[in-house]
Amino acid sequence: MDANLAATASQWAAEANSAVFVQLVSGETVEGVLRALDTDLSQDVDEEDENEEEEEGGADVIQFHPAFTYPIYGEHERIFGYKGLRINLSYAAGSLATYFEVKYQKRVDQMETSLPVQLRADDVDTPMRKVLSPAALCATKTEFAKRVARDTHEFRPLGRKVHEYTRDSEESGEGTVYEIYESDFVSGEFREYHRRMQTLVLLYIEGAQFIDDSDDRWRVFTVFERLVIGGIASYTLVGFCTMYQFFSWPDRKRPRISQFLVLPPFQGQGHGSELYRYIYQAVLRNAEYADLTVEDPSEAFDDMRDRNDMRYLIQQDAFSGLDVPVAPAVLREMQERFKISKRQITRCVEMGLLRSLDKTRQKDKYQQYCLFVKRRIFAQNTDLLAGLDEAEKKKKIAESFAAVEDDYHRILSLL
Repeated sequence: MDANLAATASQWAAEANSAVFVQLVSGETVEGVLRALDTDLSQDVDEEDENEEEEEGGADVIQFHPAFTYPIYGEHERIFGYKGLRINLSYAAGSLATYFEVKYQKRVDQMETSLPVQLRADDVDTPMRKVLSPAALCATKTEFAKRVARDTHEFRPLGRKVHEYTRDSEESGEGTVYEIYESDFVSGEFREYHRRMQTLVLLYIEGAQFIDDSDDRWRVFTVFERLVIGGIASYTLVGFCTMYQFFSWPDRKRPRISQFLVLPPFQGQGHGSELYRYIYQAVLRNAEYADLTVEDPSEAFDDMRDRNDMRYLIQQDAFSGLDVPVAPAVLREMQERFKISKRQITRCVEMGLLRSLDKTRQKDKYQQYCLFVKRRIFAQNTDLLAGLDEAEKKKKIAESFAAVEDDYHRILSLL
């Protein structure tokens, strides 16, 4: 490519993750919502406070960037052809009625140029609209403002309310109420609501895909913040989890968590743990369920799950009397009793054993523990280790054990 052409092209490229702004909007009046939408929030979300919130004329706008845009704008997550590009994906905070808007200062194919080729701007509009629910889209900003003002007062979460908890507000010091609802796709109204939510899955869960909402084996749990505005309850979506019910021989079900998301403005506040604990306790109570599994969990989810499982097991005195080596029959009994998957109960038992060890005073027992964990590491990696000589095998297993032990100590320090 000609150097001048390349330099010109680079000036018109934008990072898609930075250009897209997801907004949760609530407000009591149409005028207040319109003023808030017409007041441009800063182009750059501050790194110190990635979730920006602005109140304008009785309307609240919380905005934040996506973690991923490659499912929409391609694997490089770059958009060509604009300067000052801003893509607003605005949702009514509770109902998720949607307004999609593209703004820019300049567009490359609208500029006069002396370049030998005609540069064309990427289509920003069509790829995003393909992943949005058509029924949720508002054609104009005024239509969206009307929906927000109405839904702020009238929207109520769909499904069956199954749990409620509170968190103290840093600003007021008072408790804010959060509610968890359980739904399925038998309800056509909820199927539509889920179609609005699922776009968020693409933006915040790596490798996520839309799920089949014609399958009645799905269960969906939603979390909402409940605020009282003018004496009327108003709801904002906090997060959600999809769970699929597989068959477990001979006559039970094996629930698997598929997608688990807490929206960025609500992360780090314990909502993920609250939702996970509710789902786990629901599985424990249901005699139809064998155990709870998780599909391809992220590192952040694994951490949250480890902390909550360990706290529960410690509370239940599950590790009392355990000693290395733990027999497979004992692990199976614990898996069945606590309805925790084989991999996860093994991990928790190893952490529980390490927690009770004093490495300096119980050197022999610690050596037994090391052998116990290393045998498990070897058994799980037999194929990978098959081509190595004995010295290299021992080295690889020792390195894996050291990493596992460090990670266990890290998790245990957070309990």
